[in-house]
Amino acid sequence: MVMEGYSVVSEAVVQRVFWVDWFHHTPHINLTLHPVNDTFSPLSPIYQESLGIIGSVPAGVLILTLLVLLLYLLTRCCDNKPRKPGSITCLKVMLVLFAVFTLGALGVSVWGNEEVHEGVTRSVLSLNNINSMVHSLSNQTKLFDETIRRNLQPQLNLFKETIQRESIKNATVEMFIIESLHYMQGNISEVLLINVEDINAMMSGAEMGGMVRLLGVGELARWVATLGITGILMMIVLVVMIGVARHSRCTLITFSVLGLLAMILCWGLTSVYLVASVALSDWCMDPNPFLEDQLSKLVSRDVAAYYLRCDPTRPSPFTRYLTHAQQAANLVLASLNKVTRIADIYYERKEIHPRLDHLGAFVNQSQRSLGGVAALLECQSLHHHYRTALTATCQQAMSGVVYLLLSAAGSGLLFTILVWITSHTWIYLNHKAEPGTSEERDPFLPGRGSRGGTLTSLGAPGYSRPRHSHTPPQTPPFPGTLNGRVYHSDGMGSMGGGSGSAPTTYNQ
Repeated sequence: MVMEGYSVVSEAVVQRVFWVDWFHHTPHINLTLHPVNDTFSPLSPIYQESLGIIGSVPAGVLILTLLVLLLYLLTRCCDNKPRKPGSITCLKVMLVLFAVFTLGALGVSVWGNEEVHEGVTRSVLSLNNINSMVHSLSNQTKLFDETIRRNLQPQLNLFKETIQRESIKNATVEMFIIESLHYMQGNISEVLLINVEDINAMMSGAEMGGMVRLLGVGELARWVATLGITGILMMIVLVVMIGVARHSRCTLITFSVLGLLAMILCWGLTSVYLVASVALSDWCMDPNPFLEDQLSKLVSRDVAAYYLRCDPTRPSPFTRYLTHAQQAANLVLASLNKVTRIADIYYERKEIHPRLDHLGAFVNQSQRSLGGVAALLECQSLHHHYRTALTATCQQAMSGVVYLLLSAAGSGLLFTILVWITSHTWIYLNHKAEPGTSEERDPFLPGRGSRGGTLTSLGAPGYSRPRHSHTPPQTPPFPGTLNGRVYHSDGMGSMGGGSGSAPTTYNQ
């Protein structure tokens, strides 16, 4: 993706995709149609109102589309005119063509979903690195505290007891050593430990392990849900293709219902992605103010600005504490060296040097721990991970959100067209035949125009004799005959043709 914009968040330049500038210039207005501030501020009611108005645009398109579709269906529900087979074929071809287009639009959402997932994953990884650095700083300060409290201070007390036990004749030297030990203890407990503990307190609220894990789980759920929704929408598109292939009116009616729901879902997702695109672009234009406001709830504003901006012209908020701690450590080391030189002169080496060696080792260890704390407090490493997260969000994730927006809008439009064409098709598919045609009669009876064997040929209502038929008409009955046959009744009620009756005669 070609980069066209740059966002200066420190002395370093962070690239952002051109979509950021494009969506940032979307008009932000309130309900009175007056422009409002477009600075990212999701907790501001005015900013929320402007985003709601922007998100209502696709919702308005959906409502208008539903009204037009309703009017169309009302005009077509009573249309019983048959259609030519060629027009039905044309509609089927259009259905298949737009179904393929819809599958392509849904495929773009798969691509956009992967882009968002990769961008957010990179951001989460960078945030994990930042959290690991904060956790390492906390461990380093705890290690320093344990070194002082469990090792250095007890060794000072033991050395003091040794000096008091091994008394010498020079009381001035003994008093100097004891006062030096008191001075060392004061620097350790009142200066060195206090300043390091203050540094640890300043950074104690910066651990974001829970928030980072929640962000990772939420992104995984979003990625899976988007894939699931896309798969369902693709299956709905396959329904219309199956209905066209099987020439099934029932299947097309089913798609009309499912397609209507899919259309509503797509336009709803369009609103969500449009709001997300505008809000994310507003944040990417200048992310520091919002993050400083949020981080100031966890740490001081000076600390938040120090790491987010990493401005070399601004002093570190830890400089004063580190300077005092390092000065105290240097004073402790200098005092220990003086005590060592004097003790070597007035005390036996085997009595005092084991203690002095332990004291020197622990003082050196405390200085190394303090140097590690100072290195972890530098802003360069943490700010590098911050820029990496910012670039991943404002470049790759932003592009993915735009692709999801285009896919949702295109799919909503294509589903609208599919529902319209399908509703136009199934009305005339498998339409009932006109009354009186052979399709409505028993298939085992001859069709219209048969000359015999039907009820109408026997004089049923509606019968008309064929014009050139040579079949003579039936002779109407005369008195004393039954269907042209003479009959006689006797006392037993017998009829002609029985025993003893007159021969049967026929009238011509």
